[in-house]
Amino acid sequence: MVAPAIALMGAKAGLKASKQYSVSVLGYDFIGLSMRLFLFLGVGVLVQAYFTATIAGGNWLNTVAGFFNIKFPSTLPEWLTKLFTTGYSGVAFWQIMQIVSILLVLIEYQQYDRSLKEKGETANVTTQGVFLMIGLALSLMVFPQMIQKFKEKQILSTSVTKGFSGEIL
Repeated sequence: MVAPAIALMGAKAGLKASKQYSVSVLGYDFIGLSMRLFLFLGVGVLVQAYFTATIAGGNWLNTVAGFFNIKFPSTLPEWLTKLFTTGYSGVAFWQIMQIVSILLVLIEYQQYDRSLKEKGETANVTTQGVFLMIGLALSLMVFPQMIQKFKEKQILSTSVTKGFSGEIL
């Protein structure tokens, strides 16, 4: 009982020292930002896991019940099932979470910049660079996948009017 308490006190002291160091060197608490993003995305993972399990459980239950010629109604609307599986209109839940995380970083930077302007100070170039680096890293993880999905959707929705030899189908 004493060892976990000592470890918790040490972790709190280390976290506090890390936050103070981040603020003293960069002028902003990037440790706090990373913790908030981690919490936000962690809750997103739990929501995704819940709905995936609910969808899979409903499919499993209907598969087993199918042997007895019983059909249970779907408990989730079709759009919600698509959102957590293949994506509703080409956009999946996790992609929405990633885009919101990018927006959170942008809003956090705007608040930081506004608070500095109210104090009459200017932003540290290194701090701006770290914000830019975080935003670009998140964007590079999200947008290429989304662009690829939209291209695939566009290819799949294009009707084929000519065969391989050029004849009209």
